[in-house]
Amino acid sequence: MLTIKTKLPTKNLPIRRVISKLFQSYIYTALDDKEHHGYKHPNGKLFKAMNFKIAYIENEIHAKYVALDHENEKKLAEHILYNQLKLGEIHLTNTSVGITERNSKIKSHIRVGGFVTANIKDGNSKRKIYIEPKTAKFQEIVHRNTLEKYEALLGKKYEGELKIKLIEQKPREKIFHYSKGVMKAWFAVYEIEGDEDILRMILDTGMGSDAMKGVGFVELIRPKVQKEKKDESSPQAL
Repeated sequence: MLTIKTKLPTKNLPIRRVISKLFQSYIYTALDDKEHHGYKHPNGKLFKAMNFKIAYIENEIHAKYVALDHENEKKLAEHILYNQLKLGEIHLTNTSVGITERNSKIKSHIRVGGFVTANIKDGNSKRKIYIEPKTAKFQEIVHRNTLEKYEALLGKKYEGELKIKLIEQKPREKIFHYSKGVMKAWFAVYEIEGDEDILRMILDTGMGSDAMKGVGFVELIRPKVQKEKKDESSPQAL
């Protein structure tokens, strides 16, 4: 995983609604054209073999980028170091980058959190309606999307068992902007069981729809450990 931190010359430049689009465009300039075009599933759907998340707070930008081919993480890091980070016409010089390995201890299940999107089309207007993770339709869409992505990116059908279980969901949605579009997503925690290769794919490319638009990025979360309350009435050990 590539982490990026940079500072803008002033606070609150009016780029919040386009920052995902600008960062996405910059990524594509650093990599081969095939990563921009994506990988096609037999049903015609296109999937990207990478993903990112980006946050803009006052005059700081924090971003994380992952790719199924980890060489692309190195390529992007080198491109930033040698050519500077550019968001449209904004050239950022005070930028730090770092690469960390986060997939070394994957076994048969992971617990992840993130803003994952799924949508259905309004029957009348064809407008996208974003639905909550707690709905059965959301879980159906994300499960199918994950299997299709696996087939498109790895070139084979997934033969193992895949379980994506919702653990918790935040009650309020967050609005994400991409170009002129608006996406709604709810932060949620998922427990996922599957073969190692599909779990790595999820961590390296995200989940749900609208990948490479600033959503769908998931990160490992440690399960909460409930502390047992001490029974004060029990005798103390001597």
